[in-house]
Amino acid sequence: FFLDDILLIGCIKKVLGCICVSPKHMSILIGKSLGLKVADQIASAAINTAIKQSFKPISVCVMDPAGHAIVTKRMDGCPASAFSKLAQVKANTCVSIKTSTRQLGNKYLKGENEQPVTPDVFVRLMNQIGSLDGNLAAFPGGVLIRHVDGGDVVGSVGVSGAAGDEDEYCALMGVKACSIADELITEPVEPSCKTAS
Repeated sequence: FFLDDILLIGCIKKVLGCICVSPKHMSILIGKSLGLKVADQIASAAINTAIKQSFKPISVCVMDPAGHAIVTKRMDGCPASAFSKLAQVKANTCVSIKTSTRQLGNKYLKGENEQPVTPDVFVRLMNQIGSLDGNLAAFPGGVLIRHVDGGDVVGSVGVSGAAGDEDEYCALMGVKACSIADELITEPVEPSCKTAS
């Protein structure tokens, strides 16, 4: 049993090459990602924004570029099951599709001049949602986060619990308040919220 494991590891090393060689080579594959400290700053600032703006209680999920949650927070009074899941789905959508949830919705739910899309376009969106086991959101509240140098995706933030525009506003303000905000670009760049003061 032990010898088989050693042989298997040796085969994996030969097949994968540089992936197993050293941490130096692995960093090439990992790329840039938000760290725990910054992710926590983003989530906390998003919640503080909701409190300051008197929005309904929210849930926040900050993800890395691979779609793994770094930080998830839920305000007191925010329904635990529904909104935490929606925040995660919004964040996942951004890193999966490489766009904001608002942009995805605009592409598949609104046509030219704000006219409804044709049924075939809507069916494509439903197929995408089904292909991802329901982990795709086409409504505001998910913000993609890129690094200014090269535009690499470094993570995303999903917010749910308030109105969609308010969710997006909280997410954007969370990113703008973090300690490395000057190194980050968000999609969308500016909020569309009309209820924020």
